[in-house]
Amino acid sequence: MLVVTRTPSGGHGSLAEAYLIERRRLPDRRAEPTPMLSRYAWHGGRRRAGRRAGETTNIYVDQHGPALLAVVVALTALNFLDAYFTVLFLSYGGQELNPLVDALLRLGPWPFVLAKSLGVGVCAAFLTTTKNFVAARIGLGVLTVGYLALLAWHLYLLMHLPL
Repeated sequence: MLVVTRTPSGGHGSLAEAYLIERRRLPDRRAEPTPMLSRYAWHGGRRRAGRRAGETTNIYVDQHGPALLAVVVALTALNFLDAYFTVLFLSYGGQELNPLVDALLRLGPWPFVLAKSLGVGVCAAFLTTTKNFVAARIGLGVLTVGYLALLAWHLYLLMHLPL
């Protein structure tokens, strides 16, 4: 605890000094880990890595870097390609096997594309926020590889369409 008794000139501390002393009595916010959804995540944070040496996993950061941006942009593009090819193949008489997606497609192509984009967007945002956790890294990898395999399947089917 810090207590100001007198300034070097012999007088009492200023109002600013009293505020700083009172502020120091409050618990230090840095003693606890930053939560996933904090004001620093939305308003210009500065942290790219952990504060201390060795902090590389299971931490939240404010800035993410170009590699993660490339992965998220690729996932978004692959998601739109999947939606496009799904609608294209259905127009040639294909059948959707997923009952949830089939129900969305019965509403029309735009509700399907909107719901698909929103779902993948929310997942990508969550995985971006939690990128320093092992499960999130695995999730980003599985999504990327899964969408690439799906794109290969779509391209294989496209080669066999009667255009």
